[in-house]
Amino acid sequence: MSRLVITGGRVIDPAGRLNEPRDVLIEDGYIIGLPNKAPTDWEDAKHIDATGRWVLPGLICLRTTIGEPGEEWKEDIRTVSNAAASGGFTTLCATPNTNPINDVRAVTEQILGRSHVVGGGIRILPVAAATRGLSGDQLTEMGDLKAAGCTAVSSGEHAVPNARMLRRILEYARTVDMPFFTVADDPSLADGALLHEGLVSVRLGMRSSPSESEAISIFRDGKISQLAGWPVHFQRVSTQAGVETLRILRDQGAQVSADVTPHHLWFTDENTTGFDTDTRVSPPLRSQSDVTALRTAIGDGLISAIATDHTPQSSVEKAVEYQYASPGTTGLETALSVVIELIREKVVDIHNGLAQLTCGPADILGRSDLGRLTDGAQADVIVVDPETPKRVESVRMKTKSRNCIFEGVSLTGEVETTIVAGMIYETD
Repeated sequence: MSRLVITGGRVIDPAGRLNEPRDVLIEDGYIIGLPNKAPTDWEDAKHIDATGRWVLPGLICLRTTIGEPGEEWKEDIRTVSNAAASGGFTTLCATPNTNPINDVRAVTEQILGRSHVVGGGIRILPVAAATRGLSGDQLTEMGDLKAAGCTAVSSGEHAVPNARMLRRILEYARTVDMPFFTVADDPSLADGALLHEGLVSVRLGMRSSPSESEAISIFRDGKISQLAGWPVHFQRVSTQAGVETLRILRDQGAQVSADVTPHHLWFTDENTTGFDTDTRVSPPLRSQSDVTALRTAIGDGLISAIATDHTPQSSVEKAVEYQYASPGTTGLETALSVVIELIREKVVDIHNGLAQLTCGPADILGRSDLGRLTDGAQADVIVVDPETPKRVESVRMKTKSRNCIFEGVSLTGEVETTIVAGMIYETD
C-alpha cells in the first residue's frame, strides 16, 4: 500500500468550487479524502508540507506537440514530460502531427510504449489524425485507433477543407464516441499568412489573415456539427469575430466548445514589429480588441479551456528571416503563471481561471476522473507557490527547444511539486 499526505495547503478544486485549507490523503494512486486535518493513523505516511501554498488538480493540456516520433531534435517524450511536470501538467493530449503522422495503430502504440518507458508517469493521451496523412481526403480507422489508445481525433494544423468530408468525420467519430478537435481557418483567406490583417500588417507589408477567416470556418463547422449530431471542439480560437460566432452557434443549440492559447491572451500583433521569430505563431497574434474579447470569453465560460499549443522549434526553424520561420512557441512551463497573472488582474476569478487548465479540458475529453480533487479521482496533484516572482528564461526550462514567446516576461507562480497517480515526479 502506497500512502501520501499533503498537509497545510490551501486546496483549490475548481470543479467543486472548493477553496479552503485542507489536507489531501492519497492511497495507491487515488485521492481518498480531503479532511480538515489528516487522521492520526496517517502519521507514518510520506508527508508533503504545503503551508502557504496552493494545492491544485494536475493540469491538462489539450494540444501539445511531443516531437516523437520523427522530430526528436526539437522535443522528445522524456523532455516534454519534464517540461510538463515543471509547469504542473500531468496530462498531455499529443497532437497527431508526428512523423509519421499518427493515423495508424502502430504509431499510437509507439507513442504509448515510449511514454510508459521514459515519460516518468506523465499521462500522454495520443490524438489521432481524422484523415490519412492529415490530408483531408480519406478517413482513418478511428475505431482501431481508439482501441490502440487514442483519446480523440483531430484535423491537425488546419480545418477540414471539404464540408462533406467533415460531415463524414463527425459521423464516424460519433459511432466510436471520440471527441473531434479542429482549428478554424478558411484556407482561401488564411493560407500563407504571417500576421493578423490590420494596421501592423499593412505597415510591415506582410501577408495577413483576417478575423473573418476564423469566423467563417467556425460557423461552417458548427452547422455541420448540428447536421452530423456530434460536437466540435475548436482549438486556439484567436479573434473577437470567432468568439462572436461561437456565441451565435451556442444560442442556436450547437454543441461547440473552444480553447485558447496563453499567448493569444497576452500578446498582440504589435509585438511582431521587432521581427522576433518567437512571435511567429499560428494563428498569428491578433489585435488588442481580440485579446479583450478572448479574456471576456474565458471569464464567462464561453471558452472552457486554455491549451498551451506547445510547439517546440529548433534554431534551424527559428534563426531565419521572419517569413521563413516555422510557427510555434513552447508553452508548458509558462501557462499556469499566465493564468495566475490573469487572476491577479481580476480578468477571471480563481475558480474560472484554474478551471481552464483542469476540469474544463477534462470535461471536453469526457474524463470525470481527471482535473479534480475529489474522492476516487486520479491522484494528479500539484503544489504551487502563487507568490514567487520569476522572469522567463528559456535556457532554464526543461523543454529541449528555446522558442518561448514569453522570453524575458516577468510572471508569478512556481510549481514546487508535481504528483502523477500518487507518485512524485522527479525531473532530470
